[in-house]
Amino acid sequence: MLGCQHIEQVFQNERSKEGVIKTCNAARYMISHFVRKEKYTYAMKCSECHEINAGSNFMCLQCGFSGCWNDEHFMQHSKKVGHVFGINSSNGLLFCFKCEDYIGSNELIAASMLNKYWDDVVTKTHVPMLEHRDGLRGLLNMGSTCFMSSIVQCLIHNPYFFQFSINQLHSQRCPLQDPLSCISCALDKIIWDFYGHTEVEKISKERPNRRNEYSGFIGLLVSSWKINENLAGYFQQDAHEYWQFLLNQLHNDYMVCHNKSPEETNYAELCDCIAHSAFQGFLKSSIVCRECQMDSKTTIDPFMDLSLDIKDKSNLYDCLDSFHKKERLHDFDYHCKRCNTSQNAIKRLIIHKLPAVLVLQLKRFEHHLNGNSVKLNDFVQFPLYLNMCKYCDNSECKDGLVPDILYELIGIIAHRGTVNEGHYIAFIKVTSGQWFKFNDSMVSSITEEELLKEQAYLLFYVVNQVN
Repeated sequence: MLGCQHIEQVFQNERSKEGVIKTCNAARYMISHFVRKEKYTYAMKCSECHEINAGSNFMCLQCGFSGCWNDEHFMQHSKKVGHVFGINSSNGLLFCFKCEDYIGSNELIAASMLNKYWDDVVTKTHVPMLEHRDGLRGLLNMGSTCFMSSIVQCLIHNPYFFQFSINQLHSQRCPLQDPLSCISCALDKIIWDFYGHTEVEKISKERPNRRNEYSGFIGLLVSSWKINENLAGYFQQDAHEYWQFLLNQLHNDYMVCHNKSPEETNYAELCDCIAHSAFQGFLKSSIVCRECQMDSKTTIDPFMDLSLDIKDKSNLYDCLDSFHKKERLHDFDYHCKRCNTSQNAIKRLIIHKLPAVLVLQLKRFEHHLNGNSVKLNDFVQFPLYLNMCKYCDNSECKDGLVPDILYELIGIIAHRGTVNEGHYIAFIKVTSGQWFKFNDSMVSSITEEELLKEQAYLLFYVVNQVN
């Protein structure tokens, strides 16, 4: 933080000096007094890429432009129009884009902006780094790709998948090592882009102009298209189908890394891959005699998520009750050997084993026999904490009582629009407990009150406590 000759030149003119000080104080007031939403909208959002606080965001001292550090949009603005001073929208410090340093030596600026706290700020403030380390980054919409980006955000912020990727459990064994050909490699690259610590020297050598922030997501797009051509193009796709596609590919990549063919998969058993170990549960289906309650036929099948009907349901528990309610079977050739009757049997569905991460789909798209499809816009209340004990098999529990099994909500995907024209938005709870909204490249904080008003399509719960 050496002396800045450029600000000294500006201060030689009394009128321009007064303008600089007034603008600095106005910006400081905005940063200190605006509510979070206003601060993100008016101070921290780049005028070019519309990302929020990408590295850091600077407000031009001489015009209304606001530009980010990571994509060099303020630097480009400075070179184009000659405006060299920007105010960091996070801390109110003045930055000279010719000196490429903060201005701290000028007494008027120091006194005006930070008063007696300047020395403390000098020791804690650095030139903004290129790297994000908190994972709060959006993904650019590359033409109806919101169904992908919303799923990706929920996956890479999932604690189980994040730990799996950070531990390099895939990259250490993958024979391809190519994000353009391997789904797991592409997801690892996205996490590295979002959380990684790349050395500045390496950045300068490999990408002297700017860092390609979306290389991981581009790799995911390309590798997805290679596997499934239906995912390519500019048509509306279903986020739930892409979720199932990703989990299947994560499993296939695991099999390849362990020199196994995907055809060898036994879905009745719990695989060690991240997809099955974190997201797979088991459902128990029983055919029961109405007369004597004899359980004549029981099957246990795996599931990766549960699809719930929402018609005439007001909350998530209503949906779960409907999913697990007993169903009378008609036109079913059933004869009970115990009581020697041939009346209609009862089908009962219950959870045999819960997964670590419980994914619930609210069935908002209804397909009719005539080929038409409609979207159900019914609002369904969902809790921040979900107790699943009443939906679990109690046959192996002491005294037949299932303990409370609490799940914590950590992610939501909402759909806005119609069947054919819509938009997906992800909402994610980070480790600090704060909720964030991921709307393509835009990232903003959101309150729990606002969150609970959303029209949820997919809900992501992680096991929190078993009493």
